[in-house]
Amino acid sequence: MVFASWLLPSYSQTTKWVTNFGIEGGTDAMLGLEGLSTLKKADNPLINNDLQNKYAASAAFYAEFLQLRRREDTKWGAIAPGFGIKTKVEWQFFRADNSSSGGGESFGLNTINVPLLFEYYTGYHQGVTRAGRTPSTTTYRGQGLSDGSYQVTESTTGGNYYAGGAQTSGGSFIYFGPQICHIFKSFNYTGDPIVNTNLVNDYVALVGGFAFCMHQINFDFSYQKGMTSIYKGKNITEDGFMMKIGINFGSRLYNK
Repeated sequence: MVFASWLLPSYSQTTKWVTNFGIEGGTDAMLGLEGLSTLKKADNPLINNDLQNKYAASAAFYAEFLQLRRREDTKWGAIAPGFGIKTKVEWQFFRADNSSSGGGESFGLNTINVPLLFEYYTGYHQGVTRAGRTPSTTTYRGQGLSDGSYQVTESTTGGNYYAGGAQTSGGSFIYFGPQICHIFKSFNYTGDPIVNTNLVNDYVALVGGFAFCMHQINFDFSYQKGMTSIYKGKNITEDGFMMKIGINFGSRLYNK
C-alpha cells in the first residue's frame, strides 16, 4: 500500500504551470541497442553487405511544461508536478559497419527528431540536507631507536562540521508520445551521400520511457519504434533503446 500511494500520488487541486529548459545527450552504450530493423543485404537495399556492428548517439535541447498540483500528503512538500508536456529538437546519429568480419563497409544516418511527449510524474520529493560533523582523529606511531629508546610521533586530523539546510529535490516520471523524424544526411563507405530515390527522408516514430531526476540532473531510458519505413517497398524502420543524461537549466524546487 505504501508503494501504491507513492506510485499514484494524491492531489487535491491544480496550482500553476512551470517551464523547464535543458540539454541532454544519449547513447546506446555501443551495445547495438539502437538502429535499423534489418542490416541484412537481402532485406535492405541501402547496404551492399551484411552489417553486424551498430552504434547510436544523440544530443538535444528540450522544453518541458509541467502542471503543479497541491497534494494532500505534505511530507515531501505540498507542491508537486502532476503531469506535463515535453518537446525537443534532437540530433540523432546511427552508424553500422562490418568491421568485425573484416569488411570495409560502413553506413550512417543523421536525423533531426521533434517529439511531443506526454509525461506523468510517479513521485516527487523535496527536502533539505541534514547538519552533521566528522570527528577529529589522533594517531600515534612508535619507533625504536638504536640506543634502546623509543620515539613517539603524534598526528591529528581535525574534524569537519556540515551546516546542512541545502535544498534538494528528486522525482521520477514516465512518458510516451509521437515523434517526427527527418534524415538530413546519409552516407555509405567513405562518407558519400546515398543516392537512392527509394530512400524516404521523413518518417514517424513512437517514443516511450521512464526517467528520474536528482537536483538538476536527469537520467533517461527510452525506446523508439519507427512507425513508417525509410525505404519505399520495404519495411525498414529505425528502432531501439537509448540512455540519456540531461542538465536542467533551472532548479526543480517547487516548494519555495
